[in-house]
Amino acid sequence: MRRDILAGALLVNALPHTVTGVAGRRGLTPLGGEDSSPGLNLVWAAMNVVGGAVVLASAPWRGLSEAAAADRRRSVQLGVAVMGSFGLVYEVARARGR
Repeated sequence: MRRDILAGALLVNALPHTVTGVAGRRGLTPLGGEDSSPGLNLVWAAMNVVGGAVVLASAPWRGLSEAAAADRRRSVQLGVAVMGSFGLVYEVARARGR
């Protein structure tokens, strides 16, 4: 279940980095710090998508009962919600200059 939370967090984290990269803006990544280039943002986004997909694929989905599949789906959704909330708080704090 924990791996599914991680997968959701990785997948949702790819979104802002993709948007930043496609928009040609600089942004924070672990690869280049606060002033990462658009290209590095796209690389980081791709790494998040691949990581999320690998984590999801590391546990079997076939043959799961409906209840077990629903539990996994909820875990992925929890990861999406947690990372989305973190991103929101980060952006609000950043806009306020903290």
